[in-house]
Amino acid sequence: MIKAGEFFSFGLRRAAIAAGTTLSLALFGMGVPAAQAQSATVLKTAFYQPDGHPIIELSKEVFSKIERETEGRVKFRVYAASTLVPTTEMASGVNDGTAFMAIWYMPYMSKTIPLFDIETIPVWTGGCKGVVGAFDAGLNDIYTEALVRQGLTNVKVAGVSECLPRVLAVSQQVRRPADSKGLKIRSVGAESDMIRDIGASPVNMTMDQVYEAMSRGIINGVTNAFMMIEDRSQFELVKHVTNMDLTSVLMHVIYNPSVLDKLDPRDRKTVESGMREVADHVRVGLSALNEKSIARASESLGVQVYQPNAEEHKEWVQAAQASRKVFEDKAAKDPLIQKGLEYVYQFNPQN
Repeated sequence: MIKAGEFFSFGLRRAAIAAGTTLSLALFGMGVPAAQAQSATVLKTAFYQPDGHPIIELSKEVFSKIERETEGRVKFRVYAASTLVPTTEMASGVNDGTAFMAIWYMPYMSKTIPLFDIETIPVWTGGCKGVVGAFDAGLNDIYTEALVRQGLTNVKVAGVSECLPRVLAVSQQVRRPADSKGLKIRSVGAESDMIRDIGASPVNMTMDQVYEAMSRGIINGVTNAFMMIEDRSQFELVKHVTNMDLTSVLMHVIYNPSVLDKLDPRDRKTVESGMREVADHVRVGLSALNEKSIARASESLGVQVYQPNAEEHKEWVQAAQASRKVFEDKAAKDPLIQKGLEYVYQFNPQN
């Protein structure tokens, strides 16, 4: 895996990052003979993050590496901010070949594929090591099978591209579940059930709506990865963060394996293995950036981060168990959920 580059804070220096990446790709293109450049196969990649976002920039680092290794026979074209495929339709867009690859939040499909709610229930006791272990052992393949069962026969899950602790950012300090009673928290999917079980009131809305909703008092807080909350400037409105240590924010690289048949035979293995490298590289890079985000927000934005003690954490786990039980009950009727939980429990011991 290539070494993650240094990235700046999202808001102020996105343009500089994007410009630097564009320049590096242009210089790379200058080194490719014209005949090769004209015959290159262009693979479209879909993102719902804006230009300059670290997920895109980290991906581009691997795209450039693949382009060099294929001697310019394969090129990647990046489509940011849902310009190629709408956010909620990433899987279908990859399946029909509109995009070759996407980095996507799988629970967006949990209404039609309940298995994907597995990411937002409190069973991940092994942290990101336990998450990656479960997916590498077989959960990636189970996800792929679930997509095929839904009719998306040309979508393969390459790996986990984001694994960041899901924190609770609110307008007042919350140490234990009882402190969240009466708070209105933005949450989605099975996470909403968990928030309700804890004692707060879940409010379903997009992340784009959160800032205004908090500024108007419609909601009191939000759950997400720390760096994503900072990226949306939401720490201007809420200064208290609680590490619930219940779930992580996960995203995945998905791609269309049938497109590989259209490539030069010399390049198929390079591109396919490169999809897994994108997942690993982005995940590692985001984890490093998340740590910097925590330090920066604490120092310059006055954000107070609270880590529950052992007794308090037990309360959080116990309060969230109802959502786990509901999901486990679904496993009795869905063999994919049952198999998925087996992989989870193999790497994430349960009490």
